[in-house]
Amino acid sequence: MDWVRTQGVPPLVAYLYDGGVLGEDELRAIRLQEEELLSWRLVEREEITAHLPGALGLRVLAALDVLADGSGTAELENGRRVH
Repeated sequence: MDWVRTQGVPPLVAYLYDGGVLGEDELRAIRLQEEELLSWRLVEREEITAHLPGALGLRVLAALDVLADGSGTAELENGRRVH
């Protein structure tokens, strides 16, 4: 859960949910609607912030940390962990 705070606007809450891990067969079975996407890719952890700007990239990195250490829900402010 990420509290997004900006000047002059009430804070927003952004949620990121774990959708599980897909195996090779499941990834190959995905059919994307090409008319709705310009491109897509799977990226390594080290590349995430190059593809997702600002707090969004930090939010995804925090979610990956929670998955790795099994600590459960993370509370963030503008993408940075506070609890």
